[in-house]
Amino acid sequence: MDAMQELYLQKLARWQNFMEAFSLPGWEELPDMDLYVDQVVTLVSRYLSLIPQDEKNPLITASSINNYVRLRVMPAPARKRYSRRHLAYVLMICTLKQSMALTEIQKILPPDLDDEDTKQMYANFVGRINGAIQGFIDQVNAEAARELVEGNEQGCTNLVLHSAVNSVLYKLLTVKLTNLPRPELGAEADHKPQEG
Repeated sequence: MDAMQELYLQKLARWQNFMEAFSLPGWEELPDMDLYVDQVVTLVSRYLSLIPQDEKNPLITASSINNYVRLRVMPAPARKRYSRRHLAYVLMICTLKQSMALTEIQKILPPDLDDEDTKQMYANFVGRINGAIQGFIDQVNAEAARELVEGNEQGCTNLVLHSAVNSVLYKLLTVKLTNLPRPELGAEADHKPQEG
């Protein structure tokens, strides 16, 4: 095994440890008090530490939250204060934006849910994220075991290519599925949100 493959394995091991320790907070773990937009930005950045971010490329800003409200991707705050419900929306939006356009997110996150329905939607979302992590780690480890072996000069490139191809295929599937009508949305399935 060459030095580059060793480096990939070390980085994958570090990333696996980080992923195994990561979980989105449950509904009851979200603050049960009204927050200002800057507090929401700070909490979301902390909760989503899994997603790369820095000062030049922040995960979320106050203006992006205002934009989500303006585009009706999430409910408007009450007197510029954000509740647990709003924080749940921002967490879901920021996570999904890593692979989906806002127009697609609008199709699966109704912005006008009450607190109880938002709680159920968020619990489902958190369960799916937290539940998928180990399966994803297993898949990556299996592919790394196939590619990062002695004598495979293309192993590192193949591992990156495998990840990129899977990403494209899942993105295509997501776009196709979000364009299908869903009975739980009723008449809103015909709604055509604007890109923003």
